Amino acid sequence: MPDDTPPPDRPWDKKPRRERNERDERDDEDDEEYDDRPRRRRRRRREDEPDPGLKMIVPLNTSALAIVAGYVGLISVLCVPAPFALLFGILALVHLKNNPKLDGKARAIFAIVMGVVFSTPLVLWMIALVANGLK
Repeated sequence: MPDDTPPPDRPWDKKPRRERNERDERDDEDDEEYDDRPRRRRRRRREDEPDPGLKMIVPLNTSALAIVAGYVGLISVLCVPAPFALLFGILALVHLKNNPKLDGKARAIFAIVMGVVFSTPLVLWMIALVANGLK
């Protein structure tokens, strides 16, 4: 025997009622002047292309050597790791030349610049040590 009673009212079955506001009234007025021009479509980003803003913060599709070179270049201010920054920067540029789809050229160049700048005092200090030792 089928039950003819309606199902009980459940709060999740009911959709909340939306109140009309001024914007809805303006939209009703605009409906009268319908524009039949085609709308411009938004150009979709290719799936394999990461977001440019995110790419600046997170090293997506970047050479690991370039990342290492960048960080070693940062700590090359201490002068001791500066030659390593120079070495890793050059290796990263060679790696990027062989793999053109990877990014990280700016990090590699930064490491080379920092390596040269902070290797200079280290070399001058070593020359001074050797010169004083020979006297």
